[in-house]
This record gives sequence, C-alpha cells and structure tokens, in this order.
Amino acid sequence: MPFVREIFEVPAPMKAWAFVSHVLACSRAQAQSVLDRGRLRYLNGVCVRKSERIVGQVALLHFKALHPPTLTPLFSTPFFEIYCKPKNLYSHPKNHQSTSLYESVHARNPEARLIHRLDYETSGLVMVSTQKRYENALRTLFSTRQIKKTYHALVQGDVSAYAQGDFSVILPILEPKIKHADLAIRCKIAKEGKPSATTIEILDFCPHTQRTRLKITPHTGRTHQIRLHLSALGFPIVGEPLYTHDGHARAYLDAKRADFQGSFQSLQTQLALEATGLEFELFGLRYGIVHTAL
Repeated sequence: MPFVREIFEVPAPMKAWAFVSHVLACSRAQAQSVLDRGRLRYLNGVCVRKSERIVGQVALLHFKALHPPTLTPLFSTPFFEIYCKPKNLYSHPKNHQSTSLYESVHARNPEARLIHRLDYETSGLVMVSTQKRYENALRTLFSTRQIKKTYHALVQGDVSAYAQGDFSVILPILEPKIKHADLAIRCKIAKEGKPSATTIEILDFCPHTQRTRLKITPHTGRTHQIRLHLSALGFPIVGEPLYTHDGHARAYLDAKRADFQGSFQSLQTQLALEATGLEFELFGLRYGIVHTAL
C-alpha cells in the first residue's frame, strides 16, 4: 500500500481536520496527526495548518490500497495480532509499485501499526498493535530485549563438522552509514562494528543435499545479523542473494532497484530463513507463539 497523492475539491469552507477525518474515515486525533506530518497541502505546495478552514482544491498524501489485501492474522488478542509475512514481500511500502504486509494490516484495521519488521527476503512472524495506546508497551518489548525471537534456517554445508551441540557466534557488525550507495545495504563484520551475538542449535543434516537445518536465537538486533553471521562462518543460508562471493549480490540489487520491472521477477530469492517464534510477557500474561513452514 503506497502513499498516493490525490486532489480533492472542497466545495464549501470546512475545518482542515474535519476534511481529513471525512476522507480517511479516521478520528480527529488521527486527522490532526496527518496534518502535523504535512500531508495535506494546497496545490502550490503550501502545507495546510490544523487551525485552517479550507475551500477549493487541495492535495492529500495518504495510503491507498492498489492491490486486494490477502493476509489475515495467525493469532489475535485485544492488544496485538501476529501475521506471517511471506518471502519477497516488504514489511512497509517502498514505492508506488510495491506491495507490503502493511497493506493487509491497514485494510483490516487502519489504527494498527507494525511493531517490528522483517527483511524483504525473510518470511515469518510479525507483531502488529491493535490500537495506538498499546504501541509503546509493545515496542518496549523489542527495544529492551524482553522478547525472545526464534528463527529456523537451512544452510549450505555440514555445520556439525564445525561444532557439536549449541554454540554462539559473537562477531561485531558494522551497518552502512549511507544505505543508498552501490551495494551499501550490505553490512559487514568489522572490529569497529557493534557487538552482535547469535545462538545456533543444529537440528539435522542431510548428507544428500549437504544442507543443515538450524534453530537460531539472535541476542542483538543488527541488520541482517543472522544472514551475515552464518555467511561469515562459511555456511550461507540457502537462497542467500546478498552475502555471497559470486557477484550475484550486485545483479540482485540492481534488479531490485528497477522497481519490480523486467529482470527482477526472475531474481526473486527463496531465502531459507523464517522467523518462527516469539516469546514474551505482556500485561501479566505469558505468550509463546510458534509457527514454521520451513
């Protein structure tokens, strides 16, 4: 669900917040928030203030579904819902062509917000607030590491030859400062990076395919942490498009920047990484949510 700019004709003077509230079918507080963000403007580009009365033509920048929503929650409570994001889907909209998980979330409940996100290539569990008043409590679970996240991955190689039983990877990750430069979306292992820790449990190894299935618990939340740590060990995730040494990353990102046109469709990855578990306590209740298709 991308932002779209729509032009409206206001036939008679009315308060700006009332106009936004009517068009978006939202509360006065939500309409005022839209105005605070400068999303209602006159056609000359000047922002409409909350206190103004408007008449004539105005332009409103707002979310508008371009594709029918297809996703529904796996689990619902009065405070939050859990969705399962498919692979090759953005969590939030990136441009006017892209679809996203938020499109389905917003269609069900315009007040809902994603509490965290997954990479475009990664599938799995995403938490969504049901009302604004619960957002801070839910976001605090993640920012203060009160929530245990679990992933499953399928990697190339026999990890049991590297370690027996559970083990931890502690390697500093340096995230890019300029994310719009060529290949700058990729992070790297570097001594000047931030401390990063990942616990890995070996589930099973298939001699025929030479692949190992893993259960993974990240203890920090760096960008691409699991993908980078596994690649650094020499066990890249099956379908990994970025952290490889075969030049595929450049082709993948070049096609991705093409806004889903032409060659990108043939380069969509099937990254074998899935967010499978969320464990936390909220308002005196303990939750353990598990879902896996990997």
